[in-house]
Amino acid sequence: MHSVKSMNRRSGLRAVWAALFLGSLTASAQENSPYSRFGLGDMLNGQNIVSRSMGGLSIGFADYQAVNFVNPASYANLKVTTLDVGVEVSSRTLRASSPVRRFNSKYMIPTYLQIGMPLSKKKNWGLNMGMAPLTRIDYNLNTRTRVAGIDSVLYNYMGKGGTYQAFMGTGFGGKHLSAGINAGYRFGNKLYNTRVILINDTVPYRKSNSADTTRFGGLYAEGGLLYTANLSKSTKIRIGLTGSLQQKMQSTRDISRETFEYSPSNGIDIIDSVYRVLDQEGKIVYPSSYGFGFTVERESKWLFGAEFQHIMWGQYRYYGAADPLRDSWTARVGGQYLPDGNGKGYWSRVIYRAGLSYGTDPIVIGNTMNKFLLTAGVALPVRRSFYTNQFTTVNLALEAGTRGNKSNAVRENLFRIALGFNLSDIWFNPRKYD
Repeated sequence: MHSVKSMNRRSGLRAVWAALFLGSLTASAQENSPYSRFGLGDMLNGQNIVSRSMGGLSIGFADYQAVNFVNPASYANLKVTTLDVGVEVSSRTLRASSPVRRFNSKYMIPTYLQIGMPLSKKKNWGLNMGMAPLTRIDYNLNTRTRVAGIDSVLYNYMGKGGTYQAFMGTGFGGKHLSAGINAGYRFGNKLYNTRVILINDTVPYRKSNSADTTRFGGLYAEGGLLYTANLSKSTKIRIGLTGSLQQKMQSTRDISRETFEYSPSNGIDIIDSVYRVLDQEGKIVYPSSYGFGFTVERESKWLFGAEFQHIMWGQYRYYGAADPLRDSWTARVGGQYLPDGNGKGYWSRVIYRAGLSYGTDPIVIGNTMNKFLLTAGVALPVRRSFYTNQFTTVNLALEAGTRGNKSNAVRENLFRIALGFNLSDIWFNPRKYD
């Protein structure tokens, strides 16, 4: 019996490149994109549903009911206690160019849970607490190649995990300028498995498995500023600025290189452990970022704005090693329109939103890979606010976009439906009469 040594992490990366971008992909069963193999995984949309329906517009946005956790300075505008929950359903289509192949995947995930409240309406002081996923790793890929002297070699690449954050933030300010900060804990895990099966009619070879499991976490902080000025009696402009520092998360990982056999009755049976390390300590560097933007708003009628965000993904390090990542930027424009907030007809009280975003992807794969997203949405009022001074709204966002183009070996088309529930109802208000 011949044993086959498992590949190390770097050779595993080269094999993934070959599988995905040289066209030998033979099977795909991932929920997420195979691009989630790199860094900490695919970045999830980092805004609430209100902002996502406007192309992600959030840095210069503030509202008395919507809880905008991208710019914590907006918490100063909170006037009612609001429970905000978001969930999304995503559909992806992957297209490989050589040979031409197509794969589809669908999944549903929660996007955030938060509760914002005014600590002092007169002093423009608000508080927010919440949690949200940041990245997602989920793929399962098979590729088959031929090797001299061996009929064929089957590679299986599997990855799972993701990054999450739990945070608390506060925002305060005066008539024109407000400031805020979010602080909390980022944590997560990433599991990578590479299995190699050599298929030969005459010589039996051992199957090999390389597994890396990493757990990480650390404190973080990010801040924001928001300046508001009146352009007229009913129109105002808001200018926002956000930023975060580089974060070093403590991590431990387990590494194993082993041979195995598989049977339908017993499952995977480990034959020999070639290499094993447990609880290896290290650090993962999460990149710094900054953004700026503005919105112009006519109260209870319309709003539009634009923003720019830059994330220094070139700073990312995993136990001192860099991934094929670069700094990325995203530009967003969007707005909303309310026909008649006090109208008798229901659809005249619905807020209509639209926007788009365009930018560069942080993953470096030969040619530059760009991202484009077109969005639309509505805010559906459930309760007529002037009856009770209570607000319940269902926010809907539709997103359609692309990642890469025909010059990239693998490109994605995606479609997402996101729902947000803003609940600031009677259970958040103390009784005045019994």
